[in-house]
Amino acid sequence: MYPDVIPGEPVFLTTANPFERFRIGAGANAYDKDPAKRTFLAGSQFPPDGYDNFVKQIVPRWTSTDQMIIDAYLAEVDKICPCVIVFHSQAGQFGFKVAQARPDKIKALIAVEPAGLGDPAKADVLKNIPVLMIYGDYIEQDARWPTIRKNGTEFGDKIRAAGGSVDVVNLPSIGIKGNSHMLMMDKNNLEVAQVVQDWLVRKGLTK
Repeated sequence: MYPDVIPGEPVFLTTANPFERFRIGAGANAYDKDPAKRTFLAGSQFPPDGYDNFVKQIVPRWTSTDQMIIDAYLAEVDKICPCVIVFHSQAGQFGFKVAQARPDKIKALIAVEPAGLGDPAKADVLKNIPVLMIYGDYIEQDARWPTIRKNGTEFGDKIRAAGGSVDVVNLPSIGIKGNSHMLMMDKNNLEVAQVVQDWLVRKGLTK
């Protein structure tokens, strides 16, 4: 997702970048410093008044700390699991790889628009872990996201080929429309959460 990245260097996003990258704004130049002049995708569920607060939480993406993150993740899994792991976007690689390292401790994986994935050569390790992948709206209108979704679903196909269970939900196809990459922040987030809850019930993973 980050072209021309120098290994080991941090990646910074400008205030304007996520407006397009995360399928909030209607294409290039949709962002403007003046909130009244910003152009949102038609039917967008992202709260327009919340964008400036949203970008305040964005921090640099370091490209040299992945193994440290995985090590810390594994320590937490060893401490508190068995559990269900929910992860989003770049965190996909951490969620999947941690599950591949501790398959006996993970009850299910919920991948919300995963932009990172596990090791395809070890997809079979996940065959006993139910996986749910959720994707939002406007993907076909974006230059990057069709490939990101294709990579994710192909990884899911490898898990299925090994005998695993992978459910892929494209929200517009079930009537839930207008979602950006930040599904949990969109105005219809409770409706999206219900999709996850219903899946967990079907898998017998709720009390």
